[in-house]
Amino acid sequence: MIMPHAILMFFTPPFPLFYTRLPETGSSSFQPGFHTLKLISTQMINATSGVQYVHKTTMWILEQLKNYSWDAKALLTLAAFAFEIHRIESLESPWTNEVQSRWKVPPIATNLVAWVMEALEHIWEWLKLSSIGYNTEDVPSLSDAFNEIPLLVYWILASLVASVANIIASSDYQLSDFIDRLSSIDNNLKEHLSLIKQEIDGFEDYLRRKEMFSQTKDSVSMLRNLCEPTPEFPRVQVYDGNTKTKKGFEVFKQKHVLLYFSEFNSIDSEILFLNYIHVRLEENPKEVIKGFKKEDFKILWIPIVDNMDDSAKIKLRFETLKSYIRCYAVEHFSKLPGIRLIREKLNYTGKPIMPVLTPKGDIMNEDAKDLIFQWGIEAFPFRKFDGEDLSLKWKWFWDVLKKLSLGIQLEGGKYIFIYQGKNREWNQKLAFELDKIKVHETIKRADCVIEHYQLGKNDHGAISSFWKEIEIKKETKKASKLHEVLDYEIQDKMESLLRLKNDPQGWVILSKGSNVKVLGGMKPMFETMMNFEIWKDKVLQIEGFDIALKEYYDAQAEDDAAEEVKPTPPNGKMPIIREPPNGEKPQHTIFIKPPKGEKSICDRICSGIKDFFHQCCACATD
Repeated sequence: MIMPHAILMFFTPPFPLFYTRLPETGSSSFQPGFHTLKLISTQMINATSGVQYVHKTTMWILEQLKNYSWDAKALLTLAAFAFEIHRIESLESPWTNEVQSRWKVPPIATNLVAWVMEALEHIWEWLKLSSIGYNTEDVPSLSDAFNEIPLLVYWILASLVASVANIIASSDYQLSDFIDRLSSIDNNLKEHLSLIKQEIDGFEDYLRRKEMFSQTKDSVSMLRNLCEPTPEFPRVQVYDGNTKTKKGFEVFKQKHVLLYFSEFNSIDSEILFLNYIHVRLEENPKEVIKGFKKEDFKILWIPIVDNMDDSAKIKLRFETLKSYIRCYAVEHFSKLPGIRLIREKLNYTGKPIMPVLTPKGDIMNEDAKDLIFQWGIEAFPFRKFDGEDLSLKWKWFWDVLKKLSLGIQLEGGKYIFIYQGKNREWNQKLAFELDKIKVHETIKRADCVIEHYQLGKNDHGAISSFWKEIEIKKETKKASKLHEVLDYEIQDKMESLLRLKNDPQGWVILSKGSNVKVLGGMKPMFETMMNFEIWKDKVLQIEGFDIALKEYYDAQAEDDAAEEVKPTPPNGKMPIIREPPNGEKPQHTIFIKPPKGEKSICDRICSGIKDFFHQCCACATD
């Protein structure tokens, strides 16, 4: 180091610190030589009064040292400053005392150098942290901190130039202003350094959790790894909505777990969804389906919180939700320790997802949410291929509609109405009611998406093409050898659909995704939509829009059937209307008991009621 020890020791305190820190820069290019120091010090003492001269001199020094690192620029300028001050103090002449008195270093200059040294300490700390090798994607504050360093070095240089000008050239720069600028930027750097350390700790924690994720052998360990701060000091509790008590993750030992990750947005409708699955799993819990017991499946809601400022508000919200949560829920109101793993390994992108874990901690289904939304408990045990099997029930139907180019998109868990009235009036009336319901506040709260399509609206030929294709599908299925239960079920659905064709007012189909939920008549469906205000509250009270709708629709269809069919047979006896023996919906059988030998009574009544909704018992096949 080409600097006399006396120069470095000129100030006490900060120069002993400066001297001991110089070797730690580790810069092999830090060999400035006496000429460079002298050149810089000479330029510094030539800076006359005026802020523009300080800036001009500072920029000149930066240009001269452009091949050096930022910390080296600051060190060299500080060394040149010390060199010049020491030279003045070492003058020997008859008027030495006068010079020394005139050029006495003021306390504020010493204070400024102390600030410079502190700033250099922080620059060196950044160099040390950045040299470890962390990527800025993992430790983003490394980049933020570096962005402060050029400006910080500029003010280090400018402060030293102003100090020399005040001491030697009798300038009147307010060094306190330079200290304020310097300290402000240095404080920014300190904040970034603090964040860097936090991010490094977080990244190291992530690496540990990532390794544990790949080695997990049970669902309990997996959940702890995702939710608890450290294995040694678990602080996360699980709320049991069934018993209204708090438990640990051990409750999921030897269980399949349906994990529901979501934010608090639209959580009311999501809890209805979770409660629906919970209730269905508790019905006949010992039942074995496809080799799995329903009681071995549990639901756990894990709230995602990104904004720490909302923690207190979210905690209060959670306390309110406790009153109607039926499943399990993690009581955690800040950023999850394993959130990065949740995003990377479980593909959480901000929208709710529902991966299914096995008792061994393996992922059985990456996201069963849409599967369960469409098919409910029918999708048990919620593997991906369980949904694929279920979709075959109605695949033939959607294949036909696809050929008609209605533009229907089944993704995203939407409710889809497809309809065709016998005249324009029925189509317009139903469309009007559906459009009103789509924007209803209840539907928004339930987070429902409703779309509707009129068959043949733009192409009347699509109607005949639709029914022709359905007939072909039916005959093809009937001609094939039926060996599986699914084949019989599909054929039955085809026959039910074809009965809609003869409805006097038209027909309406409601699907939840690809799962057709209602095959209905236009009149009772229109009345159901028109009376939405009557049953709207049930959308938020029971399992969802389709369940509430079907409940009201079934009752409306029965009322309409009773109104439409009021025959008065010759013997004066009214027909008895009951549910069909096989319990099938929406078809109803009207049981008419004509007098012995008077089958003509039945014939007369049947001529007015034989459609999709009703059929006479005498005409029904035993």
